[in-house]
Amino acid sequence: MKFFNYKLLLFMVVMFTSFVGCESDSFFEDQVPDYTYSIMRSFAINDNVASIDHTTGTVNFTLAAGSSLSAVPVSIGLPEGATVSPASGSTVDFSNGPVIFTVTNNGVSREYTVTVNAFGTPEITSFAIGSQQATINQATGEIILKISSLDNIRSVAPLFTIPSGATVTPASGVAQDFSNPVKYRVLSNDGFTGKTYTVITDQFERAEITDFRTSQDVCSVSGVIDEDAGTISVFMPAGANLAAVAPVISTPQSATLSPLSGVSQDFSNGSITYSVTNTEGVTREYEVTISTINSTKDVVFIGEADCVNTLQDDDAKAAARYLQAQYPNDFAYIKIEDLSSTALADSKVVMLYYLTPLVGSERGTQYSATPDNILSLLPAELQPGTSQTEALTNWVKGGGNLFVAGDPTAFVKVMGRMPADYSAPRGPGNYRFTEFGCAGVDGCVDYNKPADDIWGLGMRDANNSGNQRNHPIFNDLTFEGDGELYLNNAGTREVRLIWHQQMDGILSPGCCGQDAALLFEQTVQATKFGTLRWIGDAFGYGAMELKATNGSNHSNFDTNIPTDFAGHIISLENTITGYEFDDNEGRDNDYQGNIELLTSNIIDYLKNLN
Repeated sequence: MKFFNYKLLLFMVVMFTSFVGCESDSFFEDQVPDYTYSIMRSFAINDNVASIDHTTGTVNFTLAAGSSLSAVPVSIGLPEGATVSPASGSTVDFSNGPVIFTVTNNGVSREYTVTVNAFGTPEITSFAIGSQQATINQATGEIILKISSLDNIRSVAPLFTIPSGATVTPASGVAQDFSNPVKYRVLSNDGFTGKTYTVITDQFERAEITDFRTSQDVCSVSGVIDEDAGTISVFMPAGANLAAVAPVISTPQSATLSPLSGVSQDFSNGSITYSVTNTEGVTREYEVTISTINSTKDVVFIGEADCVNTLQDDDAKAAARYLQAQYPNDFAYIKIEDLSSTALADSKVVMLYYLTPLVGSERGTQYSATPDNILSLLPAELQPGTSQTEALTNWVKGGGNLFVAGDPTAFVKVMGRMPADYSAPRGPGNYRFTEFGCAGVDGCVDYNKPADDIWGLGMRDANNSGNQRNHPIFNDLTFEGDGELYLNNAGTREVRLIWHQQMDGILSPGCCGQDAALLFEQTVQATKFGTLRWIGDAFGYGAMELKATNGSNHSNFDTNIPTDFAGHIISLENTITGYEFDDNEGRDNDYQGNIELLTSNIIDYLKNLN
C-alpha cells in the first residue's frame, strides 16, 4: 500500500508561491515610469499664463486679434532637473497648427500638445470685382478699385477675403451700388475689435459710339444706334451721294476709333465696320449701313428745333428718334415755325410732343395751370390766331389725324375741338384744363422713387363706358389688376400732369363712373380711355380719342363742339409717359417697352384711319 507524502507537497507549494511573487515585483518596477518630475508646471506667452490639462496632456491659448502665430515666445515652468523641447524662452511657429512639447526628467519623458490661436484680425486682405484687383491701404482703410466698363457700377458684387475668425458687413459676393463710396465694417471674434474700410471706385469709359452723323452740320442725318445688335442705320434723303460720306462720330474721350471720325468713306457698296477700343482694352464693333430713302411723309413729328438732332428736351428727342427708327420710310420732321398747308400735304399722322419750359424756381414747387395761363403751356407758334395754328387745325379738319402727348393738351382747345368756354360753368359740356406737379431748376422731376412706385394709365371698366382695353391702340399690351397699364417705374419721374377736367355737378351724375363717362363721350363725340394711375377720374380724364365730327349725328353733341373735323385726335396728357430722362438715378424704366408699343399702336391706328 502506497502513502501520499503531504509534507513534500506543502514544501513545493510554498516554493512556487515565493518564486511567482518575486517575478511579479520585478515586472511592474520595470514597466511603470515615474512622471512626477516630467511635467509642465506652467506655460506662458508674453506673461499671459495658459491653462494646462495634465490629464490629456494639452495646452490651449488664444492671442489677441492681429497677433502673429509664426514666432510666438514661450516661457515654460519645469521641475528641478527637467528639460523641454522646444525650449523655454524660444520662439515657436504655431501658424501650421499644434506643436508637440516634450518634457524629460530622470530618463522619463512626457508629451504635451500645445495649440495657440489668435482672434480674427479685422482686416480685408484682398478685394476684387471680376478681374479688377483693388489697391488696399491698411493704414487709412481706403480701397481703390477700377471697375470694368462691362459692369453695371450700380450693381456689382465684389469678392474679398478676411482672416478666419473675422466677420464683415456687407458680406463678400453681395451686389452694391459703387457709384458712390461704399463702407465695409470688419469685426474680430474677440467681440470688440473692428475696422472700417471705404471702397472708392472709378469705371473705365465704355467702348461705344454715342453719336453718328453724316457731316459736321448740326442738322445732318443721325444714325440710329442699336447697342444690342451692334448696328448703326443711317437713312439719307433720296439722291444723296453715298460714295463720299465723312461721318462725324462721337465716342468717350479716352477711346480710340477705327476708321477715324471725319474720314470720307464709300458706303455705296454696303456696310462698313467701325471698332471702338477703350483704355481697358475692350473693343466693340458696329456695322454701319447708310441708305437713301424717299419718305412718304405719312408720319410727321413736329418740334421747336431746326431738326431732330437739336431738340432740347430729351423726351421729345427720344420720341422723335423712336418714330424715325420705327417708320424710316414714312417719317418726316417739321419745325413748328415751318408748319403750313404745303408742309403738311399728304401727311396722315402728326405727333405733337412738347414739354413746358421751367415753371418756378425750386424743385418741389406745386403749381396749377389755370384758364388764365393755360396757353403758356404752348409754344408761341401754336397760340390762337397764328398761321401755324391755322395750318394744323385745317389739316385735322381736312382729315389729318393728330397724336398729342406731353403738355400741349391746351392746343385741343386752341383748335376749337373742345368747348371754347372751359373756364366758367355753363351747363353740360363744361371742361377745363388743369395741370399739377412739381417744377425745379432741373425741370419738373421727382427723384429717388422706389421701383414698386409704378405709374401708368388707369382704365377700370367701372370708370369707363365699357371695356376700352380692346381698342387697337392697346394691341399686345398687358394690363394689370382691374385695368392698369404700367408705363414707368424709373427712379426719376417727370410729374407734370395735364388733363381735361370735368366739373363735378355740371354733368350729372358727376365726375366718375360709367354713366359720367358715357355722357362725356356722347357730349364731345369721344372715347374716354382713362386717366393717370394713382390720380383717379375725380381730377379729370387723362387719355382719350376725340373722333371725327363731320357727317355724324350731332344731336348728342354739345352745341359748342364744331362739326367740321374729319380727323381724329388722340390725347395722352400725362408726361409720366415720357420717353427718356437725363437722370434715372441709375435705374432703368422696366416699362419703357410699353410706352414705345403704345406710341406705335397709336400711330398705326391713326395712320390706318385714312
